[in-house]
Amino acid sequence: MAEEIVTKQMQLLPEYQEKFLKDLLANVFQVDEETGTISGIAATSPLYGTPVLDEAGNQMYIGADGSYVSDPSLAATDQYGEPIFATEGGVAAPDVIGFTDAQIDAIRRMTGYTDPETGEVVYEGMMGLYQPYLDKAEEYYGLGKDAVAGSMGRYDPLGQIVYDTDPVTGEKVARIDPTTGEPVREGGYKDFYDPFVEDVLDTTLADITRQADIERNRLASEGLSQGAFGGSRQAVAEQELTRNALAEMAGTGAKLRSAAYTGAQEQAQNAFENQMKRGQTAGELFQGLGTGLGALGEAAQSLGFKDVNTLFNTGLLEQKQLQSEYDVQRAAQLEEAYEPFARFSYMRDILQGLPTSGTGLAATGTPKSGGLGQILEGANVISAGQGGGNIFGGLGDLYTT
Repeated sequence: MAEEIVTKQMQLLPEYQEKFLKDLLANVFQVDEETGTISGIAATSPLYGTPVLDEAGNQMYIGADGSYVSDPSLAATDQYGEPIFATEGGVAAPDVIGFTDAQIDAIRRMTGYTDPETGEVVYEGMMGLYQPYLDKAEEYYGLGKDAVAGSMGRYDPLGQIVYDTDPVTGEKVARIDPTTGEPVREGGYKDFYDPFVEDVLDTTLADITRQADIERNRLASEGLSQGAFGGSRQAVAEQELTRNALAEMAGTGAKLRSAAYTGAQEQAQNAFENQMKRGQTAGELFQGLGTGLGALGEAAQSLGFKDVNTLFNTGLLEQKQLQSEYDVQRAAQLEEAYEPFARFSYMRDILQGLPTSGTGLAATGTPKSGGLGQILEGANVISAGQGGGNIFGGLGDLYTT
């Protein structure tokens, strides 16, 4: 029967290393075999803290001064206006800081904002801010156009017809004098005719008549005193005097009226020309004013956008600062939450760096031969002593002898 060798070997950590490793793993994760309670730093996620509850078991909040409060109205709020729950440990969730008050105000100024509670329009909005200025500029351009168009008319001695705008059709219609039924005119010579001409003429004619009467009386007195004039000769002299007086009166009246009419015409024409010049000047002024208003509207919107941009960029700086502060605080919370795991990793590194030794146990067994083996062994010895060689060669001989 063939021999069989059995070897058993086992390597064990030194006792102090084994105890160190068991204590280390028990602090990381351990399950109580009797109660099933799980404990250790890896039993729960370090990202979630333990809620702080009051005596009645209600969730508490972090107050504005950092203390714990039960009333959510007294709690500090996050950027969304929600009360902040009180917890022990844990890490804040990742978040992005929203628009700051300055940025929100800038957006409202640009797009317009109405108070949702009162309905009051707080900001009109800057889009199209220039439009009222352009409308006003267009209106002034229209006035300038009308003024220039009015200055291109021809002088009429009777004056220019006055036009009104029909409230229904919007068309221009001539204003009618209700007394005469004729169109009302302005700027004619009659408006400049000297109203005292007739008074002067009446006075002048009265003076001529009085002088003629005086001369007539003188002729009569001389005729009576001299006796030379009488009858037809006196009548002829008086007729000549009357004719001369009438001629003087007619000539004087014609000259005065002609001078008054000519003066009125000149004044009316000068007034018309001055009016035309004023119309052209007004047209230029209105057009210049319209251009200025248009530029003012463009400048107002441009400056408004600059203010909005400045306000938004100021809010952007604040937003970046708040985001940095939040990220730093969260990084500190993460570091604090995972600090026990960092200690475990440190202790693990210590364990890996320790020198290790082991104990070995080896066992070798050789089974004993049976009866047949002993007979064969004896036969082999005999055969060898007789020179018979191998046992298998002399086995038949052994059996037959």
